[in-house]
Amino acid sequence: MNSMTMGLQKLSALFVILSVSGLGLLSVANAQDVNSRSQTVESQPMQKELIEPNLEPFVGAYKEISQIHTTYKERIIQSDDPTKSEALQEEANQKMSQAVTDHGLTITDYNTIFQSIQNDPALKEEFMTVLNRTQ
Repeated sequence: MNSMTMGLQKLSALFVILSVSGLGLLSVANAQDVNSRSQTVESQPMQKELIEPNLEPFVGAYKEISQIHTTYKERIIQSDDPTKSEALQEEANQKMSQAVTDHGLTITDYNTIFQSIQNDPALKEEFMTVLNRTQ
């Protein structure tokens, strides 16, 4: 089994839906790592080195994740079977994780960029500009 498959199995991704300028911003978060990441503060230069070349891939992943979330949310709501709902959630989580990696990002990098956008108004504005340009 390759490390990607093992990583996806361990991921237990969950949706974190936060508002950015009235737009729901979705983050794929590793459930086991949320608390430790929120307590870790990276230096600005390190974040800038990560964000600048990855903002467009981030936006691409964000758009895919948003579509996946919308699609699966409806299916999960309509499901009366808890087992089926859980399977749908897992399927959605795997697709969201795949969307992130398909855009050349790791889950950790995606979440770091996500958190930076939330905490930096200038970066949030840049994100919105790229998002609007690519729609």
